[in-house]
Amino acid sequence: MAASPWVTTVLAHGDKMIRVVEDADLLAWAKAEGYAPWAAQREALHRGILPARYLKNLWALSLHEQKALAESSVFVLGCGGLGGTVAQLLARAGVGHLVLCDGDVFCPSNLNRQWFSHSENIGRFKAEEAAAQCLRLNPLTRVTFYAEHFNEEKAQDWLSPCHAAVDALDNLKTRFMLEKVCRSLKIPWIHGAVAGWFGQVSTFLPSSPVGLEAIYGGRRERSDAEQALGVLGPTPAVIGSLQVAEVLRILTGRSPTYAGLLLYYDGETGTFHTIPLSPTDPGRKESR
Repeated sequence: MAASPWVTTVLAHGDKMIRVVEDADLLAWAKAEGYAPWAAQREALHRGILPARYLKNLWALSLHEQKALAESSVFVLGCGGLGGTVAQLLARAGVGHLVLCDGDVFCPSNLNRQWFSHSENIGRFKAEEAAAQCLRLNPLTRVTFYAEHFNEEKAQDWLSPCHAAVDALDNLKTRFMLEKVCRSLKIPWIHGAVAGWFGQVSTFLPSSPVGLEAIYGGRRERSDAEQALGVLGPTPAVIGSLQVAEVLRILTGRSPTYAGLLLYYDGETGTFHTIPLSPTDPGRKESR
């Protein structure tokens, strides 16, 4: 490749020196060289240069781990309360490719909790709006969206390039469908669910002996009592954030925290509880 015209700065960060590049300089180089912004981001990290927007990720993440995020693809199913939290945090973290899927449109009742909804986009497709806003949050990220409902016929193609999937749904039937596709493609996926003040998270790795039935049994529909709880704004923000932390652990090769476990969040008391889903789960030590 041609020598980079980037304006880079060497900064002291902790006890190390790190070269950083601002978005504007990286985007200008990408345009001049005919590269997509996400490809320019990869090239910068390959050269040991950190986009300045990720400086606060260090040293929670190493430069090598940031590069791994840039080279990763994540499928997010649902772009509402949970999915909005998940998508925007993944974009901000520097995940290279987000694949967003949601066939619903925004309605007024979404405004209390769904990050990408606002008074001027009611009636617009959630996936399309989420994609546009993720690119505004981070123009160095690649975003693909599907403004349609999840179905098994297309799901194999949608998920095949992905390294992880996130369940940000509100119905059990589609959750079990996602599980089936992820199992067939050997993709780890992170389950999340919310109702009222309460939420839960669990991670299912390709080799895990347990699945959603360990949580829901034979149920395939939400109960009327669960529906009546509604969803309070902070709940999906908490659960979605925990899902993203788990995705980042997996993508950077760290051990997932919630494989073989169900983390239950009680927002009324501010407490967390973990429930084993299986006495032993050999998948708990798996990584990307």
